[in-house]
Amino acid sequence: MSARPLRARIRTRAAASRSLAVLVLGATLALGLPSSARAQKAPEPATPGAAPAGLLSERDFLAEIPRVFSASRLPQTPADSPGAVTVIDRDMIRALGARDVADLFRLVPGFVVGQASGGRSVVAYHGLSGQISQRMQVLMDGRSLYAPYLFGGIDWNALPISLDDIDRIEVFRGSNSATYGANAFLGVANIVTRAAAQTQGGHGALRLGDSGIRDISARYGAAGRGFAWRLSAGEQADDGLRGVFDDRRARYLGLRGEVQLNARDELNFEAGINRTRLGIGRLHSTGDPERFEQTSTSYAQTRLKRVVSDDQEFSLSASYTIDRGDDRYGITVTPTDTLAIDYGRKAQRQHLEYQHWLGLGEGLRAAWGIELRRNTVTAPQLFSSNAAQRSSSARAYLNTEWTPSQRWTFNLGGLVENESLSGTHLAPRIAVNWKPSPGQTLRAGYSEAFRTPSLFEQRSDWRFVYNGQTIDIRYLSRGGLLPERVRAFELSWLGEFRELGLSVDARLFDERISRLITQQLYALPPGSEYDPDSGAYDLRNADSARIQGVEYQIQWRPTRAQHWIAGHYLARRSGSNDFVVDSIPAYGAYVLGSLRLDAQHSASMFYQVSAPIRWIGERSTVPSRRRLDLRLERRFTLDGVRGTVALIGQAIVGGSSPDFRDNQFFDRRGWLSLELAY
Repeated sequence: MSARPLRARIRTRAAASRSLAVLVLGATLALGLPSSARAQKAPEPATPGAAPAGLLSERDFLAEIPRVFSASRLPQTPADSPGAVTVIDRDMIRALGARDVADLFRLVPGFVVGQASGGRSVVAYHGLSGQISQRMQVLMDGRSLYAPYLFGGIDWNALPISLDDIDRIEVFRGSNSATYGANAFLGVANIVTRAAAQTQGGHGALRLGDSGIRDISARYGAAGRGFAWRLSAGEQADDGLRGVFDDRRARYLGLRGEVQLNARDELNFEAGINRTRLGIGRLHSTGDPERFEQTSTSYAQTRLKRVVSDDQEFSLSASYTIDRGDDRYGITVTPTDTLAIDYGRKAQRQHLEYQHWLGLGEGLRAAWGIELRRNTVTAPQLFSSNAAQRSSSARAYLNTEWTPSQRWTFNLGGLVENESLSGTHLAPRIAVNWKPSPGQTLRAGYSEAFRTPSLFEQRSDWRFVYNGQTIDIRYLSRGGLLPERVRAFELSWLGEFRELGLSVDARLFDERISRLITQQLYALPPGSEYDPDSGAYDLRNADSARIQGVEYQIQWRPTRAQHWIAGHYLARRSGSNDFVVDSIPAYGAYVLGSLRLDAQHSASMFYQVSAPIRWIGERSTVPSRRRLDLRLERRFTLDGVRGTVALIGQAIVGGSSPDFRDNQFFDRRGWLSLELAY
């Protein structure tokens, strides 16, 4: 009897036991609801100036308008932003009940989320992605999470934070190279973590449930005179998807500190490390056997900020990130000899940035800055060399906002970047915002963006050598790649109806993408391999696409106890190849609803419909999917300790659906979550 079926039966029995335990605990939780909460909402404690329970007060209507920073690096209201911005706040994160940061992007219209091999999440805006999220920029507190090895992109397992450490995520829906340069090609997300001063005391969380879910996290923060700090640690583990070997265990440790040097100057420091073990490979495969890959990411970042006045601030920041991977195995060639395969790697990224925003006169503001980056990758298997592969870039940007009257806002800016492998590139942007009446904004904008090729795309030499002889070549780059480019037009409407507790954010877009880098098979020179008829893949600027459509998000708060968010995306797609078109979803929709039953109890639901998609590089199309998630929460206080117990169910409708490929499945799962804070 093989170990694989035995392990599968053990997992099945363990999953059944966990399911029963979760159901029993869930029933206990539900039965613990007071009868008055089930029949009607209990009154909330009265506060000065508050409206009766369940009704929106004048204070709610006149609440401070939120500001976003990620669109132009200027603090702006959404009505003045040069593009559409979705803010995922803490209430939305809690209501969704997600375990991973990547899952939160299901709350943004136009985004598609999947899970590729090895427990790796993939997040893409308007598609055009394979196993790596390489066409959007993701930052955490301003630090780029771009990993320069392989095709470049985001490793979502390498984030050394828990969801409770996140204050909000600002998602710019559209191209934004005018602000962030290369890789801000189709969307930008800035994960803003909570300040250390906001996370004082202790906090712990535990999750147990189906699919091997076993998460634990702990945090402690303290403050003194003029400083505050926070230390977070945790582990996340699960069995991944059914049909593929992708067990995952990720551990992290993070530190954040803030020092108020004087009335104007503040010094922030962050550091973290993440270690992950991922199951990869295929059953009964000689060339790609089932095994575990070990990865680690560590970083340090510091930022000095000076607030000169209410309309002037500058900062200087620096960061250093190291990514490592260990993946070794052997392929039997003869009974006494093996071909050693080593996909080990080390990647380093250094970053230095100066940023300054200031008022220039009546109604005129500007943000400008300079950034320097350096990437170094050592991966002998991918480059057929032990030498380090290097690239560097320097960029300068300027974004201006002019508000000549209350009805008009003009955003004009751009960025110039020089990259050592692909030359100098420019990304301009212009946007005009018109406010015909209070709470109503119409926006028209045009922008250009670019994505520079990764080191692997420019210099790959992925070959297999046995006894000094090349026996196979998988990728062999001919170099000379140009950056991918997109020209984007948009018309958008932002409507605020405060008397109804309603807001609408709608966007019409036309994205024309050229010089897409895709792989091509070409014939090798004679004598390159044992097989004279074999070839290798190269990556060329060979394809293009056009995406036209509409997306919108509606938020509705009919009472203080209810919050509904709905989003929809619909697109017309065209491209140079069928696989390019198939990688762009034609539609997507979701709704998130949360209800506070009383001071202790709340419930939420998430329903999503996604279009068929064939990710780039995959042979199969994932069919359309419908998914329903539910969450039930109860809060309590015991001897000064605040606690929350929640029951979460994912894919209650839509379980056993293919995810990323047609032979791996996301099954229905549930877990129990316990949080304690003091």
